[in-house]
Amino acid sequence: MINEEKITKQVKNIMNNFIRALNKAEGVKEEFGSERKYSMRANIKKHKDHDFRKRMFMNAPKKKDDFLVMEKKNW
Repeated sequence: MINEEKITKQVKNIMNNFIRALNKAEGVKEEFGSERKYSMRANIKKHKDHDFRKRMFMNAPKKKDDFLVMEKKNW
């Protein structure tokens, strides 16, 4: 039988020990990442799709006035 309370205590103990070890570590940087002089991503021009709204309303199963009607948690 799995004792959840015992496992929870063990996990907390492991995490606390890990955090203490990290705090004692020397040479750990506060900041992560690096800055590049040039971007590696290509610039993509964005364009507006003027027909998008019309297509969305055509595809939507339920509409009310100028809104789409959605349902939550409908599996």
